[in-house]
Amino acid sequence: MDRQRARPWALLVAVVFGRAAYAAPTGLNQIPTTDVVPLRQVSLQVANGNSDLRGDDSVFHQPEIEPQSEFGLPWDIESGLDVAPANSPNDYQAVFNAKWSPLHEDYWVPAGAVGAMQLGNGFAPSYFLVLSKTLNYDQIQYQKFRAHHRNLKLRGIRLHTGVFYNGYVTQAMIGSDVEVNDHFIVYADWLSAASSAVSLGGVLVIDQHLSIQASLLRQNNEDRLTGVLVNITHTFDLTHPFEW
Repeated sequence: MDRQRARPWALLVAVVFGRAAYAAPTGLNQIPTTDVVPLRQVSLQVANGNSDLRGDDSVFHQPEIEPQSEFGLPWDIESGLDVAPANSPNDYQAVFNAKWSPLHEDYWVPAGAVGAMQLGNGFAPSYFLVLSKTLNYDQIQYQKFRAHHRNLKLRGIRLHTGVFYNGYVTQAMIGSDVEVNDHFIVYADWLSAASSAVSLGGVLVIDQHLSIQASLLRQNNEDRLTGVLVNITHTFDLTHPFEW
């Protein structure tokens, strides 16, 4: 497997060649979305950097646990810092990402964001542009009065599309998240190219701050289950840092 190729995370994590992405911004299982962590909030995750299911290099033998973080900055900017293996399972190094969402969603216009990820020594940088549209926009607008009581992942029913450039090829990406209720969300997404994957999974929302995400992956050129991703996310409000 080419460890230098870029691939998106969510957990908060993502995949190309069956591996989770490094320093990926907020997103679904594999693809980034237009979401940004709100100002003065921090999202911390623990994820499996290796999603492979077969062989001696599988997640069962080499889970490659990765601590990840995302920070909400002014002007609708999000920045992330992870610690991930670069050229070998034990070669952990710092890697960064950044996302800017200048286009805000309304009744007719989708939200838009651009960003860069895998910025660090030993990693190949990658770039993306993504659009997101909420299908039940009226309902979500009505719920805004209680948004500060809801987990950041609870965002209604949405579609996402965009392009992802990993330094070698430009890939199409599509995805959807469906809020089933206040405690469960379905995540599904797909990256084009034979070595990329389609994913299906969900998020168990424990409370306003804590969630657990898991998904299954099927590589586009394989007729079998090829990967699994699991991550745990906790969001902190820096104005109330001791509130769990």
